[in-house]
Amino acid sequence: MEDICIHTRDWIEKTTPATDVPDVYKEFYTNETVQYALPKGDLPQWVDWVSPPQFGENHTFDASYVAKIENGSVWMCEKGEGMVYALTPDNRCLQDMVFHLYWKYFKNVAVKKIPSALTHHGTLGVLAWAGHSNYWHWLHDTLGRYHLLQLSGFKIDKYVLPPLTLPFHRETVKLLGIPEDKIIQLTPGMHLKADDLVLPSVPFNAGTCVKWTVEFLRDSFLPLKSQTSATGFERIYVSRKDASWRKVTNETNLMKILTQKGFKHITLSSLTVQEQIDIFSSAKVIISPNGAGLANIIFCQPGTKIIQLFTSTSDEFIKIGQYVGLDYRFFKCRVANPASKAHEVVQNLVVDGKKLSKVLEEEGIH
Repeated sequence: MEDICIHTRDWIEKTTPATDVPDVYKEFYTNETVQYALPKGDLPQWVDWVSPPQFGENHTFDASYVAKIENGSVWMCEKGEGMVYALTPDNRCLQDMVFHLYWKYFKNVAVKKIPSALTHHGTLGVLAWAGHSNYWHWLHDTLGRYHLLQLSGFKIDKYVLPPLTLPFHRETVKLLGIPEDKIIQLTPGMHLKADDLVLPSVPFNAGTCVKWTVEFLRDSFLPLKSQTSATGFERIYVSRKDASWRKVTNETNLMKILTQKGFKHITLSSLTVQEQIDIFSSAKVIISPNGAGLANIIFCQPGTKIIQLFTSTSDEFIKIGQYVGLDYRFFKCRVANPASKAHEVVQNLVVDGKKLSKVLEEEGIH
């Protein structure tokens, strides 16, 4: 079982004549390099799964690519959300197509109970991946793969997506222009085999947050000729009061400070994706706790001020800030009492009002 997993390129090179490899394996964004700058404000406290950016040093991303696997298959395991595995005809798992936390489960458990595959005659383009109910991962790691399929030039008969159960799923798919009759929803337990399986690489696996995905989403969702606008949203505070975790427990007192500065309180779950895009593309100052809703800063104008509230944080949003040219600031908060045994990143937080008032003054927000 040592070779049950293999990288897509390695499998293709072992099973395809060298002269034919360019026809079934195509690379893009092969020389993407960026130098990250440390945001203003407090020093970050990274969550334990993050490999922190090396600020001030050149970072080169792995190449992105699209592979065509004849008689390949895709399976969403019945356990866990979006536990998607891409398989070769000889039932070897393409490890680079899997979320790294799900690989161990496949190797130790899932490989022993792969169900029979339903055969689909034609070419399937796979977009389904992990974390599809999370707005950030949906945008970056599911829809971002559509761009690679476009670049590949491969003719796709059907697109394999995860279950479209949330409003933002269907709205964004429609915004991208994917016809409903060309979608197959891969539900838990479903295993599909295709004449040809077309697999775009996963943006997350190239480095948490990659520049080309952000640029693709901006080009796709922001109007091409002129920016739409939402009046009255120049200064916004993004609330997580409707979330299950990471809420600001002293939000009422916080809003007393922010309202005097002209901030509007918004909750994203009550808005359509288009409304969120319009608001974020119109905002000049955004204050928000760390969370998937911050993915909307993709649609901000360069120079927009972002103040991210956190106890511990991942690195994708500061990377977006770098790509878009945002004025980014970290604001460290304390964990709300009583602290639980849950991971710190999901615990509620308390914002120091005096400290925030001072920061607003420093930023010229009167």
